[in-house]
Amino acid sequence: MNQNTHLKTDVCIVGAGPGGALLSFLLNQQGISTILIERQPHLLKSFRGEVLNQDGEDLLKKHGLYSLVAKRGVLPLEEIQYWENGQIIHTITPDKQESHVGIHVPQDHLLEVIVSQSRTLGNEPILFNTVMTGLLRDKTDQTVGINIRQEGRPASIEAAVIVGADGRYSAVRKHVGLTPDIRKHGYDLLWARIPAPAGWEPAVRMASMDGQQLALFSQFGGYVQIGWNIPQGAFSKLREQPFAPFVQQLVAAFPCLADSVAEHIRTWSDFVLLSVESSFAESWAQGNVVLLGDAAHTMTPTGAFGLNAALEDADALSKLLIAMSDNQFKSTEQLQMLQAIRGEKVKRQLARQLEMESSFQQRYESFQ
Repeated sequence: MNQNTHLKTDVCIVGAGPGGALLSFLLNQQGISTILIERQPHLLKSFRGEVLNQDGEDLLKKHGLYSLVAKRGVLPLEEIQYWENGQIIHTITPDKQESHVGIHVPQDHLLEVIVSQSRTLGNEPILFNTVMTGLLRDKTDQTVGINIRQEGRPASIEAAVIVGADGRYSAVRKHVGLTPDIRKHGYDLLWARIPAPAGWEPAVRMASMDGQQLALFSQFGGYVQIGWNIPQGAFSKLREQPFAPFVQQLVAAFPCLADSVAEHIRTWSDFVLLSVESSFAESWAQGNVVLLGDAAHTMTPTGAFGLNAALEDADALSKLLIAMSDNQFKSTEQLQMLQAIRGEKVKRQLARQLEMESSFQQRYESFQ
């Protein structure tokens, strides 16, 4: 891309996460001109919400993508286990009509499959190293696209529709002035990823640490993702304390992890802190700009809804945009329909997360 390049497309999608990538693919299938931009230089982005539920699996199957992702490598999780003092005290198995309690899908596997399928349609679907810097406006102050910086050089993309699929700190949402209602949940998360011990069966494992939830997720490739709830804002105080007694709680809860923890979690720096919050934008669309996924409704890791909700948003939005293409996107009022179609389910999922979080200790104690 040369300096001051001006590109033109029907739909410009900001953010090449699962929702943005899927939307781009579905539009490309219909011959709708699409440009997808991504601030990172590749698809190997740091992301920890990698669990598909039945909704997400069914959606990928509907579009012929799941079998391709499965060939790259996925890990169905067989059950949810509740542990106490190093022992399983309760197990939840899949419903009769389901074969798993979730599927771990490495994000790079999912994204690379979706992007490669877009390429088979004759498109170069992503501009990497590309950051949105503002809205592109015409002489009447109407939004007609976005300004970008691509590999450090300024450029612009003129588009009939702009989609913000750029996550919880969405630049699109910020620039268009759509305000999210943010809710703190009273806890933060410490993440760590370590190799699984020999014989580690694919499951979700739960334990209670001083009333806080500790969750272990089996991952494809022989890893364990650790999600350790701590009180909101407590990490700076924790870091002032000795590390060994803290991490020993993890080993006491899951003794079979002792060797892997000793080798891979040695200091506070081996944890990644996630500030936990959820949000719901009061409006997901304004003019020719529309939000999806975390940009419209940030979810917490509880229940593994976030990835699946973004995919469902993309599926619903693709149908609206395909219909809008019939009149060359001259009317953008249909973009408001995304929130009407998806909003109530998302609200139920956000409420379900709060219920699951508030009842964890009581539910956990009932299994003992």
